Amino acid sequence: MRLSLMFFAGALEPRAADQYRTVLELAEFADRAGFAGLWLPERHFSTFGSPFPNPVPLLAAVAARTQRLTLRTGSLVAPLHDPLRMAEDLAVLDNLCDGRLEAGFASGWSPADFAFYPDRYERRHAVLFELIDEVQALWRGGLHEALSGTNEVIRVRALPRPVQPELTVWIAASQSIETFRSAGRRGEGVVTHVLDGNLQKLEENIAAYRAEFAAAGRDPADGRVALMLHTYLGADRDEVVELVRAPYRDYLKSITPLARGLATARKRGVDVDRMSARHVEEFTRLHFQRALDGRSLIGTVDDARATLKTVRELGVDEVACLVDFGLRGEQVRRQLPFLAELNESQGALDD
Repeated sequence: MRLSLMFFAGALEPRAADQYRTVLELAEFADRAGFAGLWLPERHFSTFGSPFPNPVPLLAAVAARTQRLTLRTGSLVAPLHDPLRMAEDLAVLDNLCDGRLEAGFASGWSPADFAFYPDRYERRHAVLFELIDEVQALWRGGLHEALSGTNEVIRVRALPRPVQPELTVWIAASQSIETFRSAGRRGEGVVTHVLDGNLQKLEENIAAYRAEFAAAGRDPADGRVALMLHTYLGADRDEVVELVRAPYRDYLKSITPLARGLATARKRGVDVDRMSARHVEEFTRLHFQRALDGRSLIGTVDDARATLKTVRELGVDEVACLVDFGLRGEQVRRQLPFLAELNESQGALDD
């Protein structure tokens, strides 16, 4: 089981610069401690995730401070971008980190995010894979047909050339088994979550992914599944739970307004505006309790080892530790010795 670090926070610090400082300090820690990678997201037009409108510039800063850590967009919302622009930006980043880049892509789900390309919203799932194919072709040195400013048909090549001959790709998948199957057919990795708490559904999705991976003529063991889990570790479980309880529940409340966009994306008639404060409180209480029941890495290192064993048996081979869920930087940094201990123990098991 490999461990990586993931960020996906709201505005936890007085300034975005303070949030970035925490990211860079934890990146240096993860590099020293032998973590597999660092994931940075793309979020728009909401206080939730507001420090992260584009993962590429911040990953460039991470590249300058690390030597071994894999840098991952987690995830770049492909339908919000031009493929030439993505290919150029990612190639610059690949050069800055000397070939340590892996690109995670997502289809997006919030209608407001599509202010960049509103016409792509309804077809966003198909557009995701079309654009990934275009980026991959440009990465390999292919030509892209476009119109110039004088309406002339031109064929252009993305520059600079990247370090890696092939771009490693991850697909962000939530509940849709078809997204898992598509990633398997294409031979790409999957990054997912269990925010709904359904471990059986996760196991079914991973099985479908590996089946498609094998049907395409590949060894299913070569497939990669990364699972995002909220993470906070300490010496005493009760102390950890009490420290995390209020920030975690406040974090969930900050996500609640985004549920409107998610309901639209999934074509569900959920009227978020009619949820009472009591309903929100009950939702966050139950969600937090479920997270403590083997669906997070909140607790002691031994608690975390037990959860890692469970998800490994479901087919997960990497856990992306989401560390900034409502906690300030100084609180996040307190758990670093315990994270290092957990990561070291997983490396020993793999050996």
